[in-house]
Amino acid sequence: MQVGRREDALRAALRRELDAVDGETLHAIARALERDEDRLEAGAWGSTDDGTGCLLTLAAWELGLDGGEALMARSIHAVRVPALFDEFWALVLARTGSPVTAREITHRIVAEALADAAARDEAATAAVTGDPTPAG
Repeated sequence: MQVGRREDALRAALRRELDAVDGETLHAIARALERDEDRLEAGAWGSTDDGTGCLLTLAAWELGLDGGEALMARSIHAVRVPALFDEFWALVLARTGSPVTAREITHRIVAEALADAAARDEAATAAVTGDPTPAG
């Protein structure tokens, strides 16, 4: 299956916005995705009834907040993430025809972006502290 230019552009934009989101939100998204990838949904904020939600909702729940809207006040980057994620999800779903496959692909892309952001944070911390060994 060929990935189109729009999908590539959305993936890159989503990665950039995730990289710019504050660390607490980023770590909360990572914890939520590590816990259960089947909770990730697109197209709506989410529901505590079934435990599914968008990236910001899952992060908000990790932080003990009611919903993703609470995180949008933190930065413009947090505002952009849901729209980019929803459009990216929709393109992947249209390409694959499978909600399960769309969830797997989008989960992987977000997880990779989060891992890259964490690695950059570690490298920046090491550069500031002069400690060449990564934490953890």
